[in-house]
Amino acid sequence: MKTITSAVLGLVAYSSVASANQSVHEHDYQYVEINGNKLAYACKGEGETTALLLAGMGLDAHETYKNTIHNINPKGYRLCFYDRAGTGKSTFAKPRVRTMLELTQELEAFTQATKMDNLVLVPHSFGGFVARAYANRNPEKVKGMVLIDIAHESWYHDMKSKMSKEAWKIMEWIINWERDTHSLEDLEEASAHTEMYNINRKIPVTILSRGIPHVSIRSTGMSYADVDVYTQTSKDSQIKLQEIGDNVTPITMKYASHLFDETDPFIAIKYIEEMVKKVQ
Repeated sequence: MKTITSAVLGLVAYSSVASANQSVHEHDYQYVEINGNKLAYACKGEGETTALLLAGMGLDAHETYKNTIHNINPKGYRLCFYDRAGTGKSTFAKPRVRTMLELTQELEAFTQATKMDNLVLVPHSFGGFVARAYANRNPEKVKGMVLIDIAHESWYHDMKSKMSKEAWKIMEWIINWERDTHSLEDLEEASAHTEMYNINRKIPVTILSRGIPHVSIRSTGMSYADVDVYTQTSKDSQIKLQEIGDNVTPITMKYASHLFDETDPFIAIKYIEEMVKKVQ
């Protein structure tokens, strides 16, 4: 089932293919206790600025970004990744579905405990909701963002209104299964906010959007017409994201699908490093 949802929803991106000639990498994980949970994180490089990677729905951050992490060589800044409670190496003492506010407050407590004050946020997929909500509440800490094929809050409602009833039943089942059984993260609730995601319009933002359609949703038996709706509403979502600020640079990842770390992690590295230089 994990394979189906990761391939279909596009918010859940599981990357399991190591880069060519890449040996097994061990990371020096550290842990901080937040709300009774031990959150795992790891960093490489040194500097006052931290590029912080945020994974998609219910996912291990290292698995999501591993080819990016293993091929980047941060100079003059830190690159860090962390696992939300219940994902990757982080614990979840009392598993339950959490609201976007709760997920954001967890990130706030994490960055405070680890003293990450000058941030370039690099979220993928569902992680974009958490990153934007955090930037809304902590504008003094967020110096820039690189948004990697994240979802705009309008996407859920656009799919619901434009898909056939049969296709929406499939999508709704997947979304509810994620919320109630697998990731315990709620796309519908996350999509119900607008003001929560407003950010400082002056901060630099790079939007990386997939260039290769993510059409594995066809494996569910959804019609070609509804696959087209899924693809087009995703594209529309990326265009709407361009309206979040006055210093936004949209980039199409020509050779990358939603699972960008498998297909072209180097484009993420390029724009992370450009953003760090821009804000330092």
